[in-house]
Amino acid sequence: MKKYFVDASVILKTALMESNSVSKRFGKILKEVKLGKVELLSQKLLTLEVANGFRFGTSEVSEALKYFNVFLKLPIKYFSPTETQQRKAIEVSYDLGTTVYDTSYHILAKAHNAIFLTCDEDYYKKAKDLGDINFLG
Repeated sequence: MKKYFVDASVILKTALMESNSVSKRFGKILKEVKLGKVELLSQKLLTLEVANGFRFGTSEVSEALKYFNVFLKLPIKYFSPTETQQRKAIEVSYDLGTTVYDTSYHILAKAHNAIFLTCDEDYYKKAKDLGDINFLG
């Protein structure tokens, strides 16, 4: 079964309607998840990053909470990085000149034989040679 590991940039661009192409692509993935063709994975950090994105992406607390409640219903399986994976994320982040946060998503994706989905173009450009990553826009 195909697996995708998603970061906050994908969720936020979709929920906040920042990109029609990202919304369409992620919508297709969600349909495949519902059909049992795809698994959607992430790390537990995602919920805090998404909550923060809604905080600064909306002007009203009620709107942020509405988006957050919808997000929490997404069929995402959450994982926490092991100590070894955390160390690897630190090492790779130094090699790439990226944040440990972004790199940790990628390291976990690889550990779970998943494709890392991101809308973070800067990270994608620096990390695409590691493989197992798709830029959604």
